[in-house]
Amino acid sequence: MCGICGIAYKDSERVVNSNTLIRMRDTMIHRGPDDCGLFIDHNIGLGHRRLSIIDISGGHQPMTNEDGSIWIVYNGEIYNFKEIRKNLEAKGHIFKTKTDTEVIIHAYEQYGIDCVHHFNGMFAFALWDSKKKLLFLARDRLGIKPLYYTIWNGTFLFASEIKAILAYDNFSKEVNTEVIEEYLDLLLVQIHFLNTFLIYYQATY
Repeated sequence: MCGICGIAYKDSERVVNSNTLIRMRDTMIHRGPDDCGLFIDHNIGLGHRRLSIIDISGGHQPMTNEDGSIWIVYNGEIYNFKEIRKNLEAKGHIFKTKTDTEVIIHAYEQYGIDCVHHFNGMFAFALWDSKKKLLFLARDRLGIKPLYYTIWNGTFLFASEIKAILAYDNFSKEVNTEVIEEYLDLLLVQIHFLNTFLIYYQATY
């Protein structure tokens, strides 16, 4: 179990505040007591709390590709990552760790957003492609790994737990009364019939 979170501003000139991101991230210290990390690229910020399982010494996150153009925060386990890695190595990809996290990065480089169709496992991740200016979030098909998000005042926020989102600066905690009846009737706010939960957030538009 790990914890991921992030901030993306619609305004590309607005810079993510590291203290805000750290506050969000560290509400989830119980999810990842072994390590923590931050990545900020102007209006994009990614935070991670790590529970070390695979490649304990080499799996620090946020993790990047060779040229620093792609960054990822990830929670989960890709059961077939060794098979995917073998196929990617045959296509010329070079790995520096033994983690399934790095497999996601190289799979994205090879297959783009269709990389999720190659993954067998439970996962939630956010990947920042600085060349395309695209923030790509995905969750496993059954939603085993949690991923919450909101768009509030021109700000896109996401996290493994809602309380991390609530830790954002002056975030409104008002109840949305319009969905109370739906929740009491169905015990759900929305029902999604998607094979894989995907979000594409164009950070500069």
